[in-house]
Amino acid sequence: MLSYLSIVFGHVWTWLADAAGALYAGMVLMRHGTDGPYYRLSFDPRHPVRSVLDLAVWLGVKFLQACLWFGRAFLNILLEASAEVGEWLMRRSPAVEESVRSRFLV
Repeated sequence: MLSYLSIVFGHVWTWLADAAGALYAGMVLMRHGTDGPYYRLSFDPRHPVRSVLDLAVWLGVKFLQACLWFGRAFLNILLEASAEVGEWLMRRSPAVEESVRSRFLV
């Protein structure tokens, strides 16, 4: 009987952790959507729990902004690399260069 209770308690704990994570992600996305990367952190000594929650959301917004920045930089590198591969292919094959010129450079 005790093992069944521990299994049920484990599932309930997992569901609560998933719900808290989804709530936190929603708060971070909402704050990033409304204030963008310029969300300002504020502390209120009269409400320490609220201040800790604001700190956690602020850290999440900064982390999301860093991920977006690195993702954009990575995609720019891939875009430049694909353009260089296209130029290399055109220089290497005269038939490809001629088909591209006839199709796009009228």
